[in-house]
Amino acid sequence: MDTVALSRALLEETQGQTNGLGSGKSDLIQLSRDYLQKARARLLELHCAGAGGMEVVSAYTGMMDHLMRHLYDVASDDFLKRFPGQIPHCAVLAQGGYGRGELNPQSDVDLLFLYSWKVTPYFESVTEKLLYTLWDAGLQVGSAVRTVGESMRLAEANIKVKTAMLDTRFLCGDYTLFGEFERVAEKRLVKKRVGRFIQEKIAESQARHASYGGSVYLLEPDVKEGQGGLRDIHTARWIARVIQGAKTLDELARDGVVSAADVAKLKEAQDFLLRVRNQLHFSTGKHQDQLTFEEQEKAAAALGFAGEGTLKAVEIFMRAYYLHAAEIQRLSSLIVHRLHDCYRPFYSGHAVFAKTLRAGVRLSRGHLTVTKPEILRADVGNLIRIFADAQQNGCELSHETRELIREHVSLVDENFRRSAEANAAFFEILKWKERVYETLSEMHSCGVLGGFIPEFGRLLCMALHDAYHIYTVDQHSLRLVQEIERLKAGEYRDALPLLTQLAREADKIELLYLGLLFHDIGKGFGGGHSEIGARLMRQIARRMGLNVDEGGLVEFLVRYHLLMTHTAFRRDLEDPKTIFDFACTVGTVKNLKMLYLLTFADVKGVGPEVWNAWKASLLGELYVKSLSVLEEFEKGEFHRPDLKAAVRRVQVRVRRDLAKNQPLERVNHFLDTMPERYFLSVSEADMPAHFTLMEQYNGKGAVSFVEHFPERHCSSLVVATQDRPGLFAAITGVLTALNLNILNSRIFTSSDGRILDVFRVSHDGHAELVMAETKWARFRANLNSVLAGDMDVARLVAASQKGVLLHKRAPKVSTVIQIDNEASEQFNIVEVFTDDRIGVLFDIAHELHQLGLSIYVAKISTNVDQVADIFYVADQGGAKVMDPDRLEQIKALLYQRLAPQHEGRAQPAH
Repeated sequence: MDTVALSRALLEETQGQTNGLGSGKSDLIQLSRDYLQKARARLLELHCAGAGGMEVVSAYTGMMDHLMRHLYDVASDDFLKRFPGQIPHCAVLAQGGYGRGELNPQSDVDLLFLYSWKVTPYFESVTEKLLYTLWDAGLQVGSAVRTVGESMRLAEANIKVKTAMLDTRFLCGDYTLFGEFERVAEKRLVKKRVGRFIQEKIAESQARHASYGGSVYLLEPDVKEGQGGLRDIHTARWIARVIQGAKTLDELARDGVVSAADVAKLKEAQDFLLRVRNQLHFSTGKHQDQLTFEEQEKAAAALGFAGEGTLKAVEIFMRAYYLHAAEIQRLSSLIVHRLHDCYRPFYSGHAVFAKTLRAGVRLSRGHLTVTKPEILRADVGNLIRIFADAQQNGCELSHETRELIREHVSLVDENFRRSAEANAAFFEILKWKERVYETLSEMHSCGVLGGFIPEFGRLLCMALHDAYHIYTVDQHSLRLVQEIERLKAGEYRDALPLLTQLAREADKIELLYLGLLFHDIGKGFGGGHSEIGARLMRQIARRMGLNVDEGGLVEFLVRYHLLMTHTAFRRDLEDPKTIFDFACTVGTVKNLKMLYLLTFADVKGVGPEVWNAWKASLLGELYVKSLSVLEEFEKGEFHRPDLKAAVRRVQVRVRRDLAKNQPLERVNHFLDTMPERYFLSVSEADMPAHFTLMEQYNGKGAVSFVEHFPERHCSSLVVATQDRPGLFAAITGVLTALNLNILNSRIFTSSDGRILDVFRVSHDGHAELVMAETKWARFRANLNSVLAGDMDVARLVAASQKGVLLHKRAPKVSTVIQIDNEASEQFNIVEVFTDDRIGVLFDIAHELHQLGLSIYVAKISTNVDQVADIFYVADQGGAKVMDPDRLEQIKALLYQRLAPQHEGRAQPAH
C-alpha cells in the first residue's frame, strides 16, 4: 500500500470538501477532524477486508505523519508571513508507539518538540498551534518540550524517558537539530549504563507481568501490557537497541541472536495481536487494550473465526490468541536472555562453579544445560529425564536447552510413549517430593508433555468462554497439581488441617497427580467430558503400564471428578439417602480420600474467588459422613439406620434438656408438631433456640433471630411465622432486596400450621455490611410489611435492582432446568442453572409457588456468572410429583419464566 499517496489523496479530498478553509485555528481543527474521520474510515475498510495488524498500524502512522507535516507547514508559514526573518529552529519528533510506527486507531500520539537553546516566539507559536489543533480534533496527545541537552539529562535520570527516546523518529521541522539529537542520544543514552538499563527493564517487565495477572492464559487478557502482550516485544527491542544497536526484529536474525524462522514466528504473532488491538479500538471507539468477554465475542466474529465441533467461534479465537501470546512470551524472553548473556561480562569477580550431572548434562548458575545435543537422539528417554534432573537438583532449564528440546520433540512417537524407560522417567517426576507442578509446566511449555500424552496435548490453550474458569483448560489442570503440593507443604494447614493430613499421607500420590492432569481431558474431544475422559484414561493407563487397580483408580477420579462438588453443593446432606448413594458410587475409603483431594484442588484451582469457607464446610461434611458409611462397608458392619428410632432418641434428649426450664406441655407440643425431618437434619444444639422462637411467635407477622459466623463467612437467619402460600418467595424477596446472598435454606412446617425457616446467608467478602444490625432491622420491618400486605415483594425486589451498579459483563449463560426424581425418596429435586442476576432466586421461588409446589430445602450456589439453585419440592399436599406430564409442564413453565427468549440450553457449569 502506498500510504503517502493515500494520505495525500485523503488530505486533498478533505480540503476540497471543506471548501478551502484557511489557516485559522477553527479551520485547521475542522480539517483535522474531517481528515482523521476519513482516515479511520479507510482503515476500518482495510481492517474488515482482512488486512494484517501491522499493515493497518503502519498505514495509520503514515496518515498521521502526513497530517502532522501539513499542520506544521501551515503553522510555520503563517508565522513567517507575519514575522519574516525568524530562524525556525524547531524539530517535531514522534515517540512511543507512534515513533515505532505502530499507531493503533485510538492510540495516544506522543510528540517531542525540540528547540536549540531557548524558546523563540516562532517555536512557541508553532508548537501551541499544532498541539491545540490536535487536542481539539479529538486526539489524545502526549507532548514534551525540551532542548537536546535537557532531553539527555532527563533521560539519564528517568528510565521511562530514556525508553521513550529510543523510539524517537523525525517528523518535521529542522532535520539538522534532529541529527544533533540522534548523535548525542547514541553517545549518551544508547551506549551508556547499558547494564543498569537492562536490569531495570527486566525488573519492570517482571513487575508488569505480576500486576497484569502473571500469566499468558488469563480470562480477559491485556493485549498490550499482559504477559505475552505487545509490550514484551517492545522490551526485547529496547534491550536489543542498547546492546546490538538493532532497530528492527529482522536485524536480530541478521546478527544471529535468533533464527530467521523465530523472527518470522514473532512477527506473525505480533501481527495477530496488532490486528486484535485494532479490532478493540475500532469496536469500542476508544483506547481499550483489555480483551473483555464482550469484545472477545465481537472480535471472533469480526476476524472471521468459526466454531469447530463443540467449540464456539470465540473459543477458537481465544485459543489462537493464547498460542500467539505464548509465542511472543517465549521468543521475547529468549531474545532478552541471549542478549543479556552476551552483554554480561565473562568474569565478574566471582568464581563460577559447574557440575556435570552425567554425560552431556551440566549444572551451572542454577541452570541445567544439555552440552551434548546428540544425547537426545542417542537416547530419546532423555527428553523426559532432563526434566527430572532439573527437578531433583532444584534448578531451571537454560533457555538454550529449552530450545534444543523443542527442536527434538518430533522424536516423541508411539514407541516412545509406550517405552518402559520413558514412563519410568515420567513417574519419577510425579513421585518426587517437590516441584512437580513446575516440572510438568516446563514439560508442557516445551511441547514434551503434549507429545508424550497427546490426549493432554489437545487441551493446549483451550479456552472455555465463561467467567468461572480463570485459566485455559491445560493450565487449570496443571494448577491442580500445584494446589496439592501447597497442601503437602502446609500452606493451608491452619484452615484445612484434614486435607493437609490427607495430602501428606496419600498413598501413591502419583496416581492422584495423573487424575488431576487428566480430569478434564475429555474436553479436548467434545461431548460429556467425564465419560469420554474415563474411556481415554483406560487407553492411557495401558500405554503407561499401570496395573488394573492403578488404572482403575485414575479412571474413577476422571469419571467422577464432579461427583463430590455436585453432591455437596446441590444435594441435601442431611438426607441419609444422599450420603448412602454417594458412598455406594465412591466405593472405597481410598477412592474417597483421593476424590476429596481432587475436588479441593479442582475448586481451588479454578480461581481465587471460587473456594470459600462455606464450600469447604459442605465438602468436609460430605467427606466425614460418607467416610463413616464406607468404613462400615469395609468392615462388613453397615446397616441402614432406623430413622424413626433416631427421631425418638433425639426427641428424648431434647425433651430432657428443655423440660429443665420450660413447661413440659409446651415442650411436648413442639416435639409432637415438628416434622420428623426436623429432628434428623437440625443440630440438637440449635433446637432450644428454635423452641424459644416458636414460643415467641404470637400469630402476627413473623419473629426471627440472626447469628453471625465470621469464621465461616456466613450468618444464620431463623424465621418463625404462620405458613401460607408463597412464604418462601416472600422471605427470599425481602433478603434479595437487601442485597443478601442466600446459601441455603431449610423449611419446616409444624402440624399446627406454623413454619420455621432456617437460612444461611453469605458474607460475600463484606461481613461488616451483612452483620450490621441496621440491615436486619430493615429485614424484619420489610418482612412484616410484606406479610401484612402493606408492601408488594415483587416491587420491592424490582426497586432494589435500580440501585445496584451494573455487574461486569460475563458471557451469556443459557438456562438449564433439570428435575431429579431418583435422588430423594420424599421430594422432587428441581435444578435451575441460569444467568446470575439480581432477583433470580425470587423469580424461581415465586414461579414454584405459582406452580403449586412447596419448597422444603433450597441450596444456592453461584459460579461467578451462573447460579445453580436447587430446590427439594413437593405438591401442596406434601407428596412427591410422579406424573411425567406434570413434571414436563413444570420444566416448560420455569423455562418460560426464566428464559422467555428461548436462548437455548447448555450444560450446567462445572
